[in-house]
Amino acid sequence: MRERISKLHHNRIFALVFWLIVIFAAIVTLPNVNTIIQYDGQPQLANTSQPVKASQIRNTWGRNLNGTYTVNAVYNNPDGALTNKQLAAINKSVAQLQKRSSYYGIQKITTMTNTPTSKPQLFSKDKSTEIVQLAVSHNQGTVRQITSQLKDQIATIGLNTYVTSPEIVSDAANEHISSFTLIVILMTLLVALVAMGILFASIIAPIITFLAILISYISTLSLATNLAYHWNFAYSEYTPIFLLLGISLFTLLTSFWFYRDLRNHIDDGMESQAATSQVIQNLGYRVLISTLSLTLAFGSLMLFDFSTIRAYGLLGIGFAITGIASVTLVPVFAGMLGNSLFWPKKTRPQLRDHKMWHTLARFGMWQPWVAILVVAYLIGPFAYSYRSQLSYDNATDISNNQAVQGARVLSAHFGQGKATPVTLYLQTSQRLDNQNQLFQLDNLTKKLRAQPGVASVTSVTQPGGQPITQYYVSSQLSSIDNELTGVSGQLQTVRNDLKSDSVNLRQKALKAEIKRLQKLTSKTSSLVSDSSTLQSSIQSASSKSSASGSSSSKAAKSYIKQLNQVNTELSTALSTLTSLSNGIDTANTSATAAHSNLSNYATGLKAVNDSLNNSRKQVINMQKTTNKIYLYLDGLQSSEAAKSLYLSPTQIASGDFQQSLTNFTDEKVKSTYLTITLKQAPNAQTTAKTLTQLRQVAKAQLRGTVLKNATLTFAGQPVVTATIQNQYQHDLPRVLLLVFGITLLLVILFSRSLLQAGYWFLTFLASVAASYQLTHLIMKWLTGNGDFNWQVPLLAFVPVTVLGVVELTQLALSFRLNEAPLMDWLLPGLKDVGQTMRHSLFIIIAGVLGLLAAESQTLTAVTLITIFTAIIFNLTLPIMAAAFGKLSVVIPAQKPYRFRRQRRADRSLKSTDDTTHDEK
Repeated sequence: MRERISKLHHNRIFALVFWLIVIFAAIVTLPNVNTIIQYDGQPQLANTSQPVKASQIRNTWGRNLNGTYTVNAVYNNPDGALTNKQLAAINKSVAQLQKRSSYYGIQKITTMTNTPTSKPQLFSKDKSTEIVQLAVSHNQGTVRQITSQLKDQIATIGLNTYVTSPEIVSDAANEHISSFTLIVILMTLLVALVAMGILFASIIAPIITFLAILISYISTLSLATNLAYHWNFAYSEYTPIFLLLGISLFTLLTSFWFYRDLRNHIDDGMESQAATSQVIQNLGYRVLISTLSLTLAFGSLMLFDFSTIRAYGLLGIGFAITGIASVTLVPVFAGMLGNSLFWPKKTRPQLRDHKMWHTLARFGMWQPWVAILVVAYLIGPFAYSYRSQLSYDNATDISNNQAVQGARVLSAHFGQGKATPVTLYLQTSQRLDNQNQLFQLDNLTKKLRAQPGVASVTSVTQPGGQPITQYYVSSQLSSIDNELTGVSGQLQTVRNDLKSDSVNLRQKALKAEIKRLQKLTSKTSSLVSDSSTLQSSIQSASSKSSASGSSSSKAAKSYIKQLNQVNTELSTALSTLTSLSNGIDTANTSATAAHSNLSNYATGLKAVNDSLNNSRKQVINMQKTTNKIYLYLDGLQSSEAAKSLYLSPTQIASGDFQQSLTNFTDEKVKSTYLTITLKQAPNAQTTAKTLTQLRQVAKAQLRGTVLKNATLTFAGQPVVTATIQNQYQHDLPRVLLLVFGITLLLVILFSRSLLQAGYWFLTFLASVAASYQLTHLIMKWLTGNGDFNWQVPLLAFVPVTVLGVVELTQLALSFRLNEAPLMDWLLPGLKDVGQTMRHSLFIIIAGVLGLLAAESQTLTAVTLITIFTAIIFNLTLPIMAAAFGKLSVVIPAQKPYRFRRQRRADRSLKSTDDTTHDEK
């Protein structure tokens, strides 16, 4: 039994069993990768970020809108303006949608028909496009499912219809990435298989390498997806791709080292298991330090808060698994197959002496300064001109998706920022349905709209993006002016009537005069009512005016007081005349009471005349006061105060404004939102700056007002983009510094040389910067778009770092194990390292060619950066290593030489002086 176990151990069967268990568990527990990309692929923002806070506000909004997001159903006539027939068809489609709203999870439908005040925002100026906004519940299903259902429902004959929103566009980007992920994986594995077959002219060796890559990759991918699925660990939409990229390149390089040494030992006559053990012993240290460097460099990314960068930390685990597989899994098959591993070509290929690095190193040693200047001249301009020109739009590669096309239609007919609006949420402890709060909200709306980069702003007081005329003092003053004109005319009529009544009052005309006084009383009552409204409006306008409003207010009060007196006196006269009339009627039927009634009539007539004379005087005074008020209000109407919002309780209670409150405030009427449409779509150059400006302006506008303690929260795709941009730009330099710093430190430790390792690493950095800029120029020439997707630097970071670690580690070990002086090592050492340069270069280039199958600008840029870096680095490294190596020896040797020459000159001069002195 012990012998069997020993034999199994000798043949490494236990290692094979272990990896079989690992791959079986990984496959069984592997979640659906496309689902993980859909739900967890987007960057995870911090709970303290503005978009997350805004989503929390929206989830407690009330009005049956909790847990919903807004979807735009876009109806577009590509041939021009929408006809009446087409508008009727849209209304019919919306009506059908309303009937089935519960089935589709629609909580609210907003159209220009049921919300006329929002028509400017829902109907394009060219009248070719109409928007129907739908509030859809999150519980209805995935974004993709809801989009598919609604797209079929809103389809209208003769019109182009789209279902779009920033969430749907983001999901479309994820769907696009997941659609080519499998293709990229298969093509990368296939290219790796072919590359190994070409290098070793074998069929079996590539298959073993393929199995090693597959087992390492599936194990790491299963771990990454399970961490994201069960523990909400950071995950990127490109996680499957960058894991494959790093693992496949590292496995190809380590397998190449292994197979090359194994073939040499087997051809020398060693037994397969012994040869395998010897190869592991020879390469173990090299594989170990490469694995350690990559594991520490990428594993350190887990320390970052930004989720996309933290997701790359899983590569540290992936490289650790790959390193273990390289020294445990591949040897299992190598030991069992032996020379058959290289079937069908069993003879060792005759490797020619590769002199490229030797020639380049000789050039560097011939004239170090000339070599350095030549390299600096060739790659310096590219490296120096490096600029971070990044795009944060993930939909760049998508052209045939209906949501993206719908967003482009909105941008074309409403403005570039229409498809990606910014929402400003405002929360306060006070209700927002009164004049004081609404006045400040309207001022905030106008202030934000006046900012550069803002196209329009909608709010509770401006639901259509433009001020509503009747809500402003200027309009109300115009109405008051008209009322004053009418009041002045009425006063003149009253004045004339009073004068006529006072001189023409006779018994025969009593009944006619009573009717006239009744009409007059009605006029004065109307004046009282108009004057009350006038007084309220004047007080409101005066409070907003910087003019002398106090005197006008006193005049208005005096006018109201006089008018009330007139009304009272006229009422008394009317009552007296009525009594007189009744008395005369009684006199006609009762002769006995005639004398008494006539006496009363004479007394009453005198009282009426006195009252009417007093009323006429009061009316004359009121007319003068009214003229003064009219002149004041006419001046006020042309002032800045007239541009202010003033909502009376009647206007606030009106149906239109109550609908606006329902649309723009929460259930408690203590939160509201303003929708800000920017002039441009989100971009890295202006969006963050514009949002910062809007935030500062909003805070400054509310400072010192009744809303000074309100909480402001910004949301929307531009805010998400700006948040990602700020975090990314903040963390990317730290990522580069940390990973490259760890790599440099390990290269220094392994080479035990600070200067030489520093020179090599600077050459590597210059090569990366030059290749990045060169790729930028080529992509701009090919596509017309020079901005890289923001994921490009991180994705290219993976193969480039693998290249740097592998080649620098090989050079560091060669330098460390050399016992000869530096000058004696440079040429033979660099020549020896360069023998595998063409193979490493071929493996790196072949390992990234599979990315081109995606036909994605992002992955194409990554491929070009990797290829250019590999070529430039392999051409410049031997030159710079030889040049700096020679200079590091020659320059220090020259200092003592110069010092000795100076000492000899000083001694000669002193000897001459002594001789001269003796002669004297």
